[in-house]
Amino acid sequence: MSDLIEMAEAYETARRAPDPMDRAAATAELARLDRISAVCAAMQGAGSDDCEECGIEIPRARREAAPWAVCCVDCQGLREIRHG
Repeated sequence: MSDLIEMAEAYETARRAPDPMDRAAATAELARLDRISAVCAAMQGAGSDDCEECGIEIPRARREAAPWAVCCVDCQGLREIRHG
């Protein structure tokens, strides 16, 4: 439940922030919380077998090696480049 509250607060901060840098920081925080939520859901078995980014099935070997993975290897690499 606290995850939803944190996400709602980050969304409101991003939406209302007058300074573009504050909006960017709040938007980044919201994306981080969203990724954490997705990983938690996947670890609890509520995740999908398909990549969040491209929609293809995550290969079985990847799911076994990293059961928390929500993206295929290629999309995960792109996420890491984008988000540093």
